[in-house]
Amino acid sequence: MLRLLMAGLLGVVSAGCSVREPDPAAATQTLPAVRANGALVTSTQRPAATPAASSTPEPARPTATPTVDPDLVLPDLQTLPPIDLVIEIDPATGRKLLRLTNSIANGGPGALEVLGALDTTTGKIVVTQHVFLRDGSFEEYATGEFVFHPGHNHWHIENFTKYEVWSLRSSGVFDAVVAFTGKVSYCLRDNSRYGAVDAPARARYSQCERGIQGISPGWIDTYAFDTDGQIVDITGVPDGVYALRSTVDPADQLREADDTNNAATVYFELKGNRARVIESDDALNRLLQLGDQ
Repeated sequence: MLRLLMAGLLGVVSAGCSVREPDPAAATQTLPAVRANGALVTSTQRPAATPAASSTPEPARPTATPTVDPDLVLPDLQTLPPIDLVIEIDPATGRKLLRLTNSIANGGPGALEVLGALDTTTGKIVVTQHVFLRDGSFEEYATGEFVFHPGHNHWHIENFTKYEVWSLRSSGVFDAVVAFTGKVSYCLRDNSRYGAVDAPARARYSQCERGIQGISPGWIDTYAFDTDGQIVDITGVPDGVYALRSTVDPADQLREADDTNNAATVYFELKGNRARVIESDDALNRLLQLGDQ
């Protein structure tokens, strides 16, 4: 059985934009993958999320973005497999919503740092990314917009992630997107440390203002499942086995070291109002039992 061990530290889930305020003295821990056997994963440990075997290809991934200048110290955005899958029925509309906790790690040597400034001609808050060089200077790249998120009461960078639910054939091959989000905006900040021994000991980015946001090297930005907007509308999706795929920077608007590790997948079985996370080999077995969905 193929299993993936992941390193990371996630904060305690709470209502609000991110999981928690950064802990200045957060210690790094290594947590083994665990099997999630219920609709709601309450452990901070992550379920195994290895794609199904080589006969179970995922959608094509982009090739790595070449680093033209070796003096650049780039961030490397990496999506961690989503956890905390839970079904919610919207009492006002009756829509079936899949909630999830999503985490983005910066595994690169450089910080992801973005700054907003008012464009007086358009009234929009345009975003510039600082890309640092080894001598401590930086280059600037236009990279999108900040928007005010009324549900969170602070500023987000547009189009930072996307969530997709894929149907699977009985062979395990990804078939089609059956549910997805639109543009998912994010406040970028340091929530918890991620494995890297040389990660800064204290959070550098802790605010969701339009002036400056970011994710430090070796740190994670997490949005909890109970946060406003952490949903995929799966109304009408029949019971079965599916893949939930989360992708950071889907439009490649940010400069980073590697675009091939921007997506992560977790498999789950949908049965009524429950979403049970399952491992890749279990997903294949269930698909073989169910036949093509």
